[in-house]
Amino acid sequence: MDTRASIEAILDKAYEARRAEDVEAVIACFHEDGRFLSNGAPAAARTRSEHRTAIKELFDAFALLDFEQHCRVIDPPRAVVHWRGKFRAKNGRVGETDVIDLIEVRDGRIASLTTFFDTAYAVNLAAPG
Repeated sequence: MDTRASIEAILDKAYEARRAEDVEAVIACFHEDGRFLSNGAPAAARTRSEHRTAIKELFDAFALLDFEQHCRVIDPPRAVVHWRGKFRAKNGRVGETDVIDLIEVRDGRIASLTTFFDTAYAVNLAAPG
């Protein structure tokens, strides 16, 4: 069973990998059959290959310039993380938005991650200049 400490450890590792934009390190945080879903994506990524594609596309579209975690609530095996990021879109525009991540951990790895952010804001930030 995953404990609060084991969940804290995988969250710390995953968010550090996110800040570093290290796709492989992020993928390593996921359980083999883990699920990744972004509220703006058409479907959940469920395989390593799908994780790699989805995460790389996210990192390519929005470079993370700053990360500030506001709140982390853990009720094993689940966690909710509220954070704010400063992002640079491919077009060079920079903006900030809040993100909410709903996470479930199994065997010390992320079994499910659903991330929520303001998709209208993201579309506007990424729109041609």
